[in-house]
Parts: sequence; C-alpha cells; structure tokens
Amino acid sequence: MGSTKGNKNENNFTGVTNFNGPVQFAAGDINNGNLATEKNTAKYTPKPMWRSPFTLAILSWVSVIIGILGLFPVTWLIRNALNIFKGNFQLESNSSTQIDSIVFAVLVILFVLFFSLRRIAKKQIRIPLIFNYAINGYGKRITIEKINIDECPQCGGKMRYYNKPVEWIDTHYSDGRTKREVTKRIPVLECKRNHEHCYSVDPAEDKVK
Repeated sequence: MGSTKGNKNENNFTGVTNFNGPVQFAAGDINNGNLATEKNTAKYTPKPMWRSPFTLAILSWVSVIIGILGLFPVTWLIRNALNIFKGNFQLESNSSTQIDSIVFAVLVILFVLFFSLRRIAKKQIRIPLIFNYAINGYGKRITIEKINIDECPQCGGKMRYYNKPVEWIDTHYSDGRTKREVTKRIPVLECKRNHEHCYSVDPAEDKVK
C-alpha cells in the first residue's frame, strides 16, 4: 500500500553516478539541429569591398524624409477613394492615379530598404547577401564585404555563407500540396559537399567598442 508510481519521464538517480562525455537529461523529446558541434570550427575572413557613406544618422534622416514624402501620394489616393464612395466616379485622370500609385509603391520600397539598413547599422550586425557577400553595420556605417571562407574543417570541401532556414511551418492541403513558410533563418557556413557540415555564425561577432 505504501508504494507509489513514478512518472515514466522522470529521471531518478540514486547513489554515485559517473558520466564520461556529454550527457543530456530531459523529460521529453530532444531535438538537436544538424549544425556541427565539433571542436573544429569553420573559419572565414571578411574583406571590405565598399564602405558606403550611409551612417546611422543619415539612414535615420532618409527614412524620415521618405516617410513624409509618402504621405502626399497616400493623400491623393485616399481622396480618389472617397470620391468613389460618394458616387463621384469622375476621377482626376487615369494617368494621374497611376502615377500616384507608382510613386507610392516606389516610396514604400525605398522606406523598407533604408529602414532595414538603419536596423543593420543600429545593431552593428553582419547579414549574408548572395555569392558569399555580406552587408555589415559595424561602426554604425554600412559596408559591403566579401566573405573569404577556408575549406571545410571536416572534409576539405568548399563552403558557402548564407541565411539557412532552421524553423518553418508546413501547411498541408487536401489536394496533396504542401506549402512551407520559413519562420526563422540564421547565418551559417555550410559545406557544398555535405550539407550536414554546417556551422552557425554570430551576426554580432564583431565586438562593439
């Protein structure tokens, strides 16, 4: 009557227990990613290719100016929309409306671009681009870099530097289609011979003084 049932997921140890090597304890499933955990790490050397004049202050001002300019085409578009709701279908002109829409779309793209650059400069981080190029905000100034990567420390293969998807959501449809939405990417150095030879890269690796 005095005996109790223990939780089958509970780790119980009695006496002296010795472990040799890495040990993990968990009450449920353990999911370890496929990023390499060996002591050998991939090495790379960033080479500045273009030091832009865009500092954090300049990017902030440009973002504000673009945001203000974007209010004008928005006002024109809203005015035309109100005219339609009021029953006045005679717009100023089709060409004028199209120009307003194009100007607004261009300003939105520029705002997103400069706001993203401002975020990189503010956090002073390195973000992968394409073909082993990167954009770096170290020193609160935008710099374009070429990432020179050593051979894979495991097999000697060539490596690439890019944003690797590590988390995603798969949506399954009744017709058998599957749509994958990537929710998280991280910068990595990945071997072209074997994708399992993959090493994460700290985007804030450059020390801020």
